[in-house]
Amino acid sequence: MVAEQDLQTGTGLNGMGQYGSPRVVTKMAVLALTFALGCKLEEELLPTGSSGGGTGDGSGTGGGFGTGGSSLTAPIIADPLPGSTVSEDQPSLEVLNAGRNGGEAPTYLFQVSTESSFGSLTAQSPLVPEDPSGSTSWEIDRPLDEETTYYWRARARSGTVESEFSTTAEFTISASTDLPPPPAGTVIADPLLGGSIGEVSGGQFTSSGWRVTSPADYIRYEVPPISDGWVEFETSGLRPVNPSNNQFMLFGMWDPTLGPYRANPFRVHLQKLHPNPHNPPYLRLRWIARGEQHDEGSNFDDWDPLRTYSWRIEWGPVGQGHRVRVSLDGDVEIEVDYTNNYRPNVHFIELGIAERGESVVGTTYSNLRIGN
Repeated sequence: MVAEQDLQTGTGLNGMGQYGSPRVVTKMAVLALTFALGCKLEEELLPTGSSGGGTGDGSGTGGGFGTGGSSLTAPIIADPLPGSTVSEDQPSLEVLNAGRNGGEAPTYLFQVSTESSFGSLTAQSPLVPEDPSGSTSWEIDRPLDEETTYYWRARARSGTVESEFSTTAEFTISASTDLPPPPAGTVIADPLLGGSIGEVSGGQFTSSGWRVTSPADYIRYEVPPISDGWVEFETSGLRPVNPSNNQFMLFGMWDPTLGPYRANPFRVHLQKLHPNPHNPPYLRLRWIARGEQHDEGSNFDDWDPLRTYSWRIEWGPVGQGHRVRVSLDGDVEIEVDYTNNYRPNVHFIELGIAERGESVVGTTYSNLRIGN
């Protein structure tokens, strides 16, 4: 275990270089000068406030520091999100940078514990300088145990001002990298962990999946033409309001042999919009099968960025016609009947759409499957 009180090493290593219980300093036996220097070292190394021995409610005390005209908001958990299972035994923890009003660039303190109260710490970072890209990460500096749930959080400090702790997220180290067999009829199964079997343009692979970092990011798959099929994937990081008004394409299909995407006779896309300036519905499907166009939508917009959503788009013959359904977490949100068979000559399926450049920044995709 590592304790925040173990300030000389910052890692919880004992004198033999092994992880052990925190050393107890009997301050009554320390000379006044040594005590003063130790206090100074403690103040320089770590933010004050709630520690591993605190209440674990995710709040910081501010340590009695004055604001000095500047302020910090808590960093936001980015990866791994709550409920994640990661394959690495030393995963990287990532937060979206704290918001600040003045002051110097913050540093970040990350904490990991097997207890949601953070009564004791499994690992703790040194003070990590803020990454100007917009998110800051720290790779845990010791292997974690398989099939164990770990809790983590972070806070920021700028000069003498520190933020509250972030919310707490939990993750589990998987016991094996073996994946369960894909569903029957699967053409492609791509977990999107560490890489992709599709054509990748932009984005970033994390322990939770492939994350969109720019509106132009996409992953493209070419599959045999599928007229009776399905696509499944998971997303996290979706928020009620998109990062910008024009970043809202989640998924698309088309035929590159029949002209550009925006005029394609086999054009399909799923859009996520948000209130102001858009009008409902906020989840929209455009389905074009050999030129036959249908537009349908759902007013669902209760997005939680810490939640993982499961999507399924399925299409094919039903009775004398055809039907396409869009399901979210098993509930049908959109359903459209169409006449013309959807069977392109060349079948592109994309997360994000290359020619639109409107991918939702901050979205993480995982566990994509395509089947018939």
